[in-house]
Amino acid sequence: MLKFFGISKKKKISQDKITSLFVSVLDEVILNGFVEIKDFINNNNNLESSPGLTDNDIKWFRLIVFSGNLKMLSTYFDQEQSEQLHNLLLDKMVEKIEEENDVALEQLVDYGVYISDLFKKSDNCIQAMAKAVFDKYKINKYQVDLFRRKNEANPIFFQELKNIMSHFIWNWEDYLSKHKITKDQYSLKV
Repeated sequence: MLKFFGISKKKKISQDKITSLFVSVLDEVILNGFVEIKDFINNNNNLESSPGLTDNDIKWFRLIVFSGNLKMLSTYFDQEQSEQLHNLLLDKMVEKIEEENDVALEQLVDYGVYISDLFKKSDNCIQAMAKAVFDKYKINKYQVDLFRRKNEANPIFFQELKNIMSHFIWNWEDYLSKHKITKDQYSLKV
């Protein structure tokens, strides 16, 4: 009833603050979570040998996670706010990538296109991100011969990878149930 009269108990947060929070929290999750991803891939029983990922491989993982989360914006926001948030997020994400700003921006845009292409062939963004991890780290080379020849991920390995990747998606639904993003007052898509 309160929402009907324009009164809401949601906390207001500006686009600038939410984008800063989003990028800093997501980057922290990436930094802490990459250890899990690396160990999962390097020590997986469903692979014939270890890909030997190192801490330096986090760069590609960060690009995949950032790009996947950017892709999800259009699910929760109208086109105009999605584009505004996308542009603000790009600026803040560039700062987290260990490259010159122009190179980092180009990499993020390229990965965004790549994730979009994978998304068209996938059921959802998590599956697209898992496929990107599989491709980027050339995991096919480390599979048993049957899956390697088919150039397909072992279904058990891939399902486990998707489950792990689901932890790297910002929960907009929960966040927007408690917060209202302000600037040009937009609402959640229904």
